[in-house]
Amino acid sequence: MFGAPLLLSHDMTGTLLSRAGMYSDSSQAYQECALQEVIDRWPGILPIADFYPSVESVCSLGREIPIPVADGVDGFIDNLLLTDDGHLVIVETKLWRNPEAVREVIAQALQYSMGVSQLSPAVFESCLRRGDVKSQRLGGDETVFQRACREISQRADDFEEALDRLRCNGDVLLLIVGDGVRPSAERLVSWMNKTVGTAPFKLGLVELRFYDLPGAGRIIIPKSLLRITEASRHVVTINVQGATKEQVTASVTVPSEIPTTRKIAASTAPMSEETLTAEIRAKNPPEFAQLAETLRSLLRSVGFKGRGLPSCINYGIEVDGDFIPLLSVSATNMWFSIPMRAVRALGDERFVACKQKINGVVVFYRPEDVFDPTKTNTLGPRFRALDGKVEAFVEAITEIADTVRSAITEAS
Repeated sequence: MFGAPLLLSHDMTGTLLSRAGMYSDSSQAYQECALQEVIDRWPGILPIADFYPSVESVCSLGREIPIPVADGVDGFIDNLLLTDDGHLVIVETKLWRNPEAVREVIAQALQYSMGVSQLSPAVFESCLRRGDVKSQRLGGDETVFQRACREISQRADDFEEALDRLRCNGDVLLLIVGDGVRPSAERLVSWMNKTVGTAPFKLGLVELRFYDLPGAGRIIIPKSLLRITEASRHVVTINVQGATKEQVTASVTVPSEIPTTRKIAASTAPMSEETLTAEIRAKNPPEFAQLAETLRSLLRSVGFKGRGLPSCINYGIEVDGDFIPLLSVSATNMWFSIPMRAVRALGDERFVACKQKINGVVVFYRPEDVFDPTKTNTLGPRFRALDGKVEAFVEAITEIADTVRSAITEAS
């Protein structure tokens, strides 16, 4: 049970805060919409680390996201979030008071999770762009990777690859969020174990309690009320069919239960140089497409290696057999980003110097972030930013690569 929050002043004068509803004079539908807006604007309010302890930051991908759940039928995800380790978080907001309503919304969230896992990256991003126009939905040419680069610090060098793998495997966090959650935890756990205990989903019930803050609006206190984790012993049999191994199913056997089979979506094939060239030419004016092609050609000529990901190619260097990506190139944008393991090897002074050097040619870091060694998020400029600067840019990134190589070698 919650106690009443105490607002304590410096002189030890205290005021117990009064519980408040979302909007007492509004409809339930409007209250749920307001709850969605809070989560969309401040996704960090949700206790994601209770379910993924290593997660440090999260961003919103929008609300009211249309997802196919049956032939010709779309469902709408209330809020969709992305963590800094590549996990998707499906949030369903409900203002309910009985366990049956909880079961209904969980079944709905499971439908959305399975729907998301079956989409190609292009279709998935298309769905995100069709979300509520007032939410943090993707822009016309923006990708999930670009949103992540701008909003959160991805801790994994293979962030895009991890996102695609986790999404296709259905490794998703489902959060049911309300302003007053009162389910029977024991009954819900039993029902979940029987229904989805063999799937990779994580489920949580989160309550956001609103309190009136005298003279300053309201304060919201989040609390995880329930976490479902899988503790049963399973025997998993993977069956791969087809010449290209495009048909994959997993049969899961649980003691004393009937085996179940779940189809696993194949991971997206990595982008090839030829495919990227075709997409760049199709989505850019000829003069900008030529800038991108010149950039990639020069990078290869000075020894940069390319590694294909689902929607871009990473260009980087190899240090003691380890690939260190420095520049990602997609069909419309590019991102310069030094991996965290390289940032740690560089140290604050050299990392800031690298940011200054690259920003001296093309702006990848916000001006207020350049001299802050804790800021690693980057912008994703379009190819036109390279006009008249391609050679200078390749020279700068080559010097940075040499600095990174030396730092990692010193640290090893």
